[in-house]
Amino acid sequence: MMIKLANSVLLVGLLLCINFHVAMAAEVIPERVESKHWSCLELKDLAVKYDASRRVPDGEFVAKQDLAASLLAVLDKVMEMCDKNGSNAIPKEDMERIARLYDALKADLSGYEGYLTRREAIEKMLAKPDETKPPFEFAAGIGGFLRGEGVGNFRLTDFSYAPNHAEGRFLYRAKPFVYWHPTDWIDIHVEGQGYGYMGGEHQERNRFSLYQGYAELKSPGRDWLSLKGGRQEFSYGSAFILGTNSFFDGLVFDAARLRVKPIEPLSLDFLLGAYAPPFNNGFLGNLAGAYATYSIDDATSAELYVFRDSGSEDHHVDERLMIWGGRGTATFGSFSAEAELVYESGKLFNGITGNNDDIDAFGGHIDVTYDADLAGYSNKFFLSYAYGSGSQDSADGIRSNREFRNPNNDTSLVGDMCVVGDLSGLTVGDHHASGLQIYTLGWGIDLSKQVNFSATGRYFVADHVEAGFKRDIGLETDFTLTYMVSDNVSVIVGYDHFITGRFFRDAAQSDDDILYGYSMLQFNLEKNWLKTKKPGDI
Repeated sequence: MMIKLANSVLLVGLLLCINFHVAMAAEVIPERVESKHWSCLELKDLAVKYDASRRVPDGEFVAKQDLAASLLAVLDKVMEMCDKNGSNAIPKEDMERIARLYDALKADLSGYEGYLTRREAIEKMLAKPDETKPPFEFAAGIGGFLRGEGVGNFRLTDFSYAPNHAEGRFLYRAKPFVYWHPTDWIDIHVEGQGYGYMGGEHQERNRFSLYQGYAELKSPGRDWLSLKGGRQEFSYGSAFILGTNSFFDGLVFDAARLRVKPIEPLSLDFLLGAYAPPFNNGFLGNLAGAYATYSIDDATSAELYVFRDSGSEDHHVDERLMIWGGRGTATFGSFSAEAELVYESGKLFNGITGNNDDIDAFGGHIDVTYDADLAGYSNKFFLSYAYGSGSQDSADGIRSNREFRNPNNDTSLVGDMCVVGDLSGLTVGDHHASGLQIYTLGWGIDLSKQVNFSATGRYFVADHVEAGFKRDIGLETDFTLTYMVSDNVSVIVGYDHFITGRFFRDAAQSDDDILYGYSMLQFNLEKNWLKTKKPGDI
């Protein structure tokens, strides 16, 4: 479901938010302005020039909220161009025009979730050359969530199907943090975490430990080289392969990451690390790899990556997963598309034979998103197809070397309920469905600057099942209401319903649907200490 990815991005984005102001006097824009107002004229011109997905509506008068939405669309395009071609890709006079609009509409932008997740990057982009360093020397605060959840016909302890069973629990995640940015070439980040839950069936867990602690060294002046060492998160692309698992207790590595940008369109990451306890969900082992991103133009990018992952709960000698992948993204006006293909090789221990089998699996996904203004509201439509290979041998319990595996991550493609854990398949009782096809259709609407509603449906079909079983897994429907109380606090209420398919009837002799409801408070409380000039500074 889209909410899992939205939660991940939102939590990371909120932690990065800072109190920064563009160095110019703010101009007041009324709630409704004439179409000849300077803000309308400027935004109409910029939206056309940068092919923004949302334009200023035609008419004699324009609402300030529509101006903010149009500016956010322009900012998205401009940020893409700057990321791919450098800060000089946008003329100085256009940056000044955008900064003027941004200063006047900043308060209205805060009602859009897309802005909150990119606020720091936007303000850094709009800063004057001598303001590109973080405007604060120290920052401290706490972020996280509180969530109450309840299920029917399901067990939260192991995420398994359980007809006629109901339970609930309360979860918390609190991450106190301190940032230190003494210069423009070094960042130091220390972040602790407390994570736990309590509920039915004697569920109780509380863990407190260091979550992140790293130093990042950057090349002074031109941003072409950086080295980050210490405990840190990794998240790439849409988190199909590698994400931060932030809907629960996260995922970090004791690692080093070297980032090189030899030319503006190309970025290369090289990483090496080990799964870091206690927030590794029992996984032990190492992760190494490389990730390359090339910006073909301002609307299209291509990515290639390879990872060697030896992480597992029960590791055996020479066991490893090699992941070879490619991802492409493109934007065409109001449409955006993403395609990702992955092949997996390596060695997987076979408990029956006692030997390692050769891994031979593949998977991927294709997503299309469309943004539209309907009846005066901003709407987003989402269509996706995902596939993970399986085998008859796996369904029969002989070997699983041809099953595609998503490592522990935040991919939203398998839904929000954790009924289906990844694309390798699904086990109900003693019966296994191997490999999955997932068809997704989603819709979201901004009911106001603070309120968003989304509805998503995912239909699951197995690749291989036991003889006499049906491949129909079921349909998951997810409904979510998000209310942005402020820049730092949001409330999310969700209800998910999994309509079980014929595979559940064959495997568990039950057709009971699975129910899941939750209410979650997300927060980020932060205090910044601005840099102060020292004697002799200019």
